[in-house]
Amino acid sequence: MAIKNILLHLTEDPRNDARIEAAIGLAQRHGSQLTALFVTMPPQIPAYVMAYIPADVIERQVADARAAAEKTKKALLDRCRREGVAVEWRQSDGDPRELMATHARYADLLVVGQAGVGDEAVYGTEQLAEELVLTAGRPVLCIPYAGRFQKIGDRVLLAWNATREATRAVHDAMPILVQASRVIVYSVNADSRTHIPGADIAAHLARHGVKAEAHHTVARDIDIGDALLSAVSDHSVDLLVMGAYGHSRVRELALGGATRSILAQMTVPALLSH
Repeated sequence: MAIKNILLHLTEDPRNDARIEAAIGLAQRHGSQLTALFVTMPPQIPAYVMAYIPADVIERQVADARAAAEKTKKALLDRCRREGVAVEWRQSDGDPRELMATHARYADLLVVGQAGVGDEAVYGTEQLAEELVLTAGRPVLCIPYAGRFQKIGDRVLLAWNATREATRAVHDAMPILVQASRVIVYSVNADSRTHIPGADIAAHLARHGVKAEAHHTVARDIDIGDALLSAVSDHSVDLLVMGAYGHSRVRELALGGATRSILAQMTVPALLSH
């Protein structure tokens, strides 16, 4: 599968520029069309409070949101024109999780942002990546709240545990992996009594022209997500690829899990597949 259409989530939050930069970089690298969906959230005001708020206050909020969308549109179109990236602008009001999932049916990759502390309810980014991984049917690239990431996928860490979700992630990330200068297949707490962890998937990747290194570690006393983040730092990678929600989401919500840990503490972009 090639990455020919990237769906980018935009809203009024201050991290639009970082997501735009990341999406344009990917579009240039893969010759992709960029589809930008700007989602405007309805005013988040409880019904019992709405009756006491003057109509002009609500109208001003809506007008401000429209102005923010126009400003973002102009900046995006101008930059894509300079960078030589084909782009389509879409704008809609409503729940970003539902709207992104709908538009995702016609995309190869979704680009969203990690929710910033205190911004989730205002911009509708709370659990956006988690929801889309489970509902969109497409891989989700989540961009960290802090930092700029113009180049993504040159040095990749592939989290491998031989599950269906991890296998899906390998397939979804293949267009990126074949262009990477370094791919590390990384296993945590794998059964290494009968084989080298990651060796089989590394051999599969080699048949696709991907030169992958198999690494593994034993980390019984720390969370798997923390072990992956440590490896990301140790190997100076710029992209983490992993299967998401290998356990049920209810179990991860109650007990924690690698997916939630990565999405909460990520330091580099993460491509998630389910």
